[in-house]
Amino acid sequence: MSPEAFERLTGMSLDELRERFDALLRTQDERHDEGGKWIGTGGTSPFGHSGRSRGGIRVGGPGSGRSAMQVAGERRFRNYRTDVTIDVRQFKVALRALRHLGKEGPEELHLDSTIDATSKSGGDIELRFERERRNTVRMALLMDAGGSMDPYARLVDRLFSAASELGHWRSFDPYFFHNCVYSRLYTNIQRLSSIPTEELFRKHPADTKFVLVGDACMAPWELSAAGGSLALWDRNTITGLEWLTRIRRTWKDCIWLNPEPERYWRHPTIAAVARVIPMFPLTLDGLKDATSHLRKGANAPSAGGKLG
Repeated sequence: MSPEAFERLTGMSLDELRERFDALLRTQDERHDEGGKWIGTGGTSPFGHSGRSRGGIRVGGPGSGRSAMQVAGERRFRNYRTDVTIDVRQFKVALRALRHLGKEGPEELHLDSTIDATSKSGGDIELRFERERRNTVRMALLMDAGGSMDPYARLVDRLFSAASELGHWRSFDPYFFHNCVYSRLYTNIQRLSSIPTEELFRKHPADTKFVLVGDACMAPWELSAAGGSLALWDRNTITGLEWLTRIRRTWKDCIWLNPEPERYWRHPTIAAVARVIPMFPLTLDGLKDATSHLRKGANAPSAGGKLG
């Protein structure tokens, strides 16, 4: 915010704001909450934290509204760590936990079992055959693209690359959407190639692992109003929230990965989505919790501290 814009909003200059803050520091002698004048928490005062004032001086507490003009207090920062990298390889390691090996395909001669059986039979050849063990997990990956997801594009790129390159799924199908799932899903969002969302319910068996990725942050009507899609061609009368509910009911092994920091998850649309689909942060720890949740099955509770 520019000094001019701040003065129009608050009716005082930044210098006046500082002078008023200094005066309060000299006279205030107790804690204040939910007020409009003193330094405290909540309320409409421009001094303190966790309040509803637009523009002011934050004193202590976390920055939640992202609108403070200045911060009073000891500034503690740290260098970025050089030993932590969220890369494709680490995503692959986390996703490998979703393997479920089953015996499928044609029978093949199992040499070790044949040798053991032949030895036990005193030299008479005993052939042993086994089916190949393959990963039986099907995955559908639905990713929010564009708009508020642009800052997280590289992170989602790595997740998508890891899931695509593993190559051990029984089936792997990626789809794209914007803000929320509506009547159509993109198979190539850059070319606007799409399929009816209804096709998912015909194509994917009930044991498919459904992983949705997005910040879930949008205007409330985009989630809960009929025709809430920003696409002019989407005239569907089913709301985005209804589509998410149908997905969750059909595929019990379903999670939502959110790249938005957890301190912002109280946003109304994020909270609404998390009440429908178990939500985990798109971090390495969050992905480990999410894969553990999927491995435990449809009735598993969300990991501690996660929404859903």
